[in-house]
This record gives sequence, structure tokens and C-alpha cells, in this order.
Amino acid sequence: MTEDEFRSELAAQGYGEPRDAEFEPHADGELHSHEFSAMAMVTRGEFRLGLEDETRVMGVGDWCEVSAGTLHSEMAGPVGATLLVGTKQPA
Repeated sequence: MTEDEFRSELAAQGYGEPRDAEFEPHADGELHSHEFSAMAMVTRGEFRLGLEDETRVMGVGDWCEVSAGTLHSEMAGPVGATLLVGTKQPA
């Protein structure tokens, strides 16, 4: 998916204006959840999204959606990662 396509998808699904999120090389975040839903696309590096039953490894152009309240962890590969992230509050 291109960045323009991702931005269009965010808007179509009611997400707010996206922002860049930077992850340092080998960043390994704690298991947590958010009070908002998020859609994110990798724009640089490698990103790993840890969920209760799987870990998704994503590269540039890959995207994911995490619903509000979902336990997850956020990890980056050896060169770090940059994600374009949009959020929205639950209905």
C-alpha cells in the first residue's frame, strides 16, 4: 500500500490526521492497550506487532489495525522503524 492509499483508507474509516511514530533500533515495548483504535503503516524499517496469539512482522508498505482495548506490544527491528499512525475514539 502506498502512503497516499493509506491516508485515503484512514479518512474513509473515520481516523484522524495521521502522525509519524519513531521506534529506536531493537525497541521492545511492554504489553499494553489504548483507549483508542489505531491504524498504522510502516514507512521505514521493520516493525513487529505482538498480540496475545501471534506476532506480526511488517515491512515498508505493510499496515495493521488495533482496536481499542486490545493488548499488544510494539517492537522494532535492527534499524528501528517509522510508522504513519491514525487514531480514533471508539463509537
